[in-house]
Amino acid sequence: MKILEHSRRRVVVSAPCKLNLWLEITGKRADGYHELFTIFHAIDLADRLTVVRTDGEGITLTTCGRPCPADPSNLVWKAAEALFSRTGRRFGLTVELEKRVPSGAGLGGGSSDAAAMLIAMNLLADARCSDAMLHECAAELGSDVPFFLLGGTALARGRGERLEAILPERAPHRWFVVVFPGVEAPTAKVYGAFSLDLKKPFPNEGYALTTIERLPSDGRFEATNDLAKPFFTLFPQVADLRERMQAETGRVFSVTGSGSAMFTTVEHRMAGLEVQRKLEAMQIADVFVCASEDAS
Repeated sequence: MKILEHSRRRVVVSAPCKLNLWLEITGKRADGYHELFTIFHAIDLADRLTVVRTDGEGITLTTCGRPCPADPSNLVWKAAEALFSRTGRRFGLTVELEKRVPSGAGLGGGSSDAAAMLIAMNLLADARCSDAMLHECAAELGSDVPFFLLGGTALARGRGERLEAILPERAPHRWFVVVFPGVEAPTAKVYGAFSLDLKKPFPNEGYALTTIERLPSDGRFEATNDLAKPFFTLFPQVADLRERMQAETGRVFSVTGSGSAMFTTVEHRMAGLEVQRKLEAMQIADVFVCASEDAS
């Protein structure tokens, strides 16, 4: 999360998306969510949020770029209302959301937008909230939202809200090619198709950390993701596309989150642009060359 502009009445925030470099499901919780062990990694494919404090108490939201709602159903709006409710203090807001991250892709774009809104509002408020209050508010908005307050690379447990930052020297600093296949994957449906009967109860966290620390950049890495199989079962056309992409590029593509976006590692930006060229020749429109958020 980068603050691009900050004045007394206006804040501009870059809201990065994330990849799941590791994702294991270890149980079902009493609240209906699944128990997770995952490794989040922020990349520089980002939305842009411009927030202006105005007189009065109303919220105005406009959007551009990729389609997304400009009404109270948007997580940006929900984040504003959640923080107003928690603090008991309201002020007027005019918000412009420039949307680059595809929705329904497992990249956490909406969650990142919500976290960016919390950060911007906190900078514009007369009295700042504590980090603990922001985290609590984020966790209420969605499982991925707390990560985006932290950024970088982090282990996540629980339903994704219990975070442990990975030190920068142990985190990967890589280039990636990210592909959105034009399918919005319904998260609940993908989770519902997963069978816990096939799982061991405890992930090998030490092995996961070592693997991520030594993340290869030559496209040989395949992320461990328990949701990949149910996702491909529900969307066989994306499984077929993945096979064709791998045959064309000689690189492995992994699913992030509950889908539908897929990613591979590349050695550097020029290698990423070459992979992008090959994939776009296959008439895949949404291909992004990205870097670790702090490596670009």
